Amino acid sequence: MFRMFNLYVPSSKLLLMVADALLLATGCFLLFRPLAPADTLADVQLYVVVLLVAIVGIWSFYFSDLYENATLRSKQTVLVSGLRGLGLSALLLTPLVWLLARNRLTHDHFIEPALALILIVLYLQRRVSDWWQRRMSSGERVLLVGSGVTVQLLAEQLAGKCGLPLKLAGVVLDQSRPLPQDFRFAVVGNVDRLRDLARSFRPDRIVISSEIGVSTVSVADLLALRRIGIRVQDAGELYESVTGRVPVESVRSNGLAFGAALVPTPMKRSFHRAASFVAAAILTVLLAPIGMLIAIAVKLESEGPVFYTQERVGAGGRTFRVIKFRSMRQDAESASGPVWATTKDSRVTRVGVVLRKLRLDELPQVINVLRGEMCLVGPRPERPHFVRMLEEKITYYDLRHCIPPGITGWAQVCADYGSNVEESRTKLEYDLFYVKNASLLFDLLILFKTVKIVLCGRGSR
Repeated sequence: MFRMFNLYVPSSKLLLMVADALLLATGCFLLFRPLAPADTLADVQLYVVVLLVAIVGIWSFYFSDLYENATLRSKQTVLVSGLRGLGLSALLLTPLVWLLARNRLTHDHFIEPALALILIVLYLQRRVSDWWQRRMSSGERVLLVGSGVTVQLLAEQLAGKCGLPLKLAGVVLDQSRPLPQDFRFAVVGNVDRLRDLARSFRPDRIVISSEIGVSTVSVADLLALRRIGIRVQDAGELYESVTGRVPVESVRSNGLAFGAALVPTPMKRSFHRAASFVAAAILTVLLAPIGMLIAIAVKLESEGPVFYTQERVGAGGRTFRVIKFRSMRQDAESASGPVWATTKDSRVTRVGVVLRKLRLDELPQVINVLRGEMCLVGPRPERPHFVRMLEEKITYYDLRHCIPPGITGWAQVCADYGSNVEESRTKLEYDLFYVKNASLLFDLLILFKTVKIVLCGRGSR
């Protein structure tokens, strides 16, 4: 496995993407090479086409969940996702194929067998990958040390939920802390026997709980383990890299107070702001026709203004008014006051249901980006009423206001809507991870995932 944006990514996913790209490129080359004229320019054009086919194919497979762990474990889902991915690829590439082969249509009967062959190879690749991970790849053995909340959270991930080649070898107790009542993982000994336990269980990593006392683990023992090639790591750090979340229940306040991650440099802030401004300006021009159609639909469907403004909390706790297409009745909260949206919310209009499903009601927020109140990517701004309530119930909730809010964000592409305190705590953990690891490439990944979520209509209410 490798680390990207401080996230661990299974090497098997990267290998699958490379194998898929080679499969698509080879198939495209063999299929269309006889159709191209024999000259240098035609060869260059052919190689460009092969590259485009590989890129569009990989994107279509990602869109169809062909790289998700849940898909890889199900034979039927792999086939369905493979058909969907190939169908989407064929739909997007049809104009290109027609331009290349418009004068050689006698060869078009080779396309269907080629697609069927590619589907079979895709299926076999994923079955082999799943078999290899289950039977042949033992993964790194991890020995957890401690008895705090982080150990339990991390143990649950390593017990089979994270999809990474990390295997829980056992838990070494910290006697200064009692185990949680619902702890269900194998305890192999106490921390005072750590060196002996390491020799017995031969772990590749020893992961120390963030809550463990400084004097509880012998530094000499840890250095001795490092000398024999065992990696020693903080449990909170590993949990963040495995889940993409910062565990607020066990995070160390001094680490946040003295760390530099929550305070971006002026250059970094300026660059992020400039990139968001340029992108928002381009989007404003490109999306103007769609915005006009939405405005007409909103006006015709129900009485009231086209746009709806609402007070939100932004960077530094300052409030501003976010702009959206109106998706609810004009008097939606006149009787109830501020409440979270729910599934099948009766306040939402018929046009509003479609807008919320495709997140089109958020489009006018590019104006907030142009004003400097928001960025394209960042924690979603919350209403002051809910911010005050959540700050009382969730530790470190105010830290999400260290940077400007965004139209989309890491929490939006990874977590549920957030209509209660527990879901808001989970979203905060994703937001804190983004705040600690924000970068332009990370923003591009979030935008890429946002496109998939929007087109699939996932997580909307």
